[in-house]
Amino acid sequence: MSHQTPRVDPAHVASTNHSVFRLIAKVVAQPKQDEITIQSPTTNREMVTLGSVRVSQLTKFKVEQWYEFVCRASDSGDVGFFVLDSVELPLPSGEELSVDGVVALQQLCSKFPEMY
Repeated sequence: MSHQTPRVDPAHVASTNHSVFRLIAKVVAQPKQDEITIQSPTTNREMVTLGSVRVSQLTKFKVEQWYEFVCRASDSGDVGFFVLDSVELPLPSGEELSVDGVVALQQLCSKFPEMY
């Protein structure tokens, strides 16, 4: 199943040919109940901000928390996408997620799509 929902570099979200994909990102804002703004590292280690990401109205995200999102690309060809599901990536107090680690995971998953 994991090879059917590949991890996508955030720089390629608008041009992905996958209708469902995964993305590791940090929530930086939830301006509306049904919308979040996230930041995710590209394979060049640059943080890309993706705004107006649609979510279920029942979902309350923790700002500055990392998540892995399962997303559905927009059917209308827009840049936007919809979060189908998310898993919080909890870290012990005082620890941070390594951007280099996220980038390495994305690169490995693009080379070995069967890796979850």
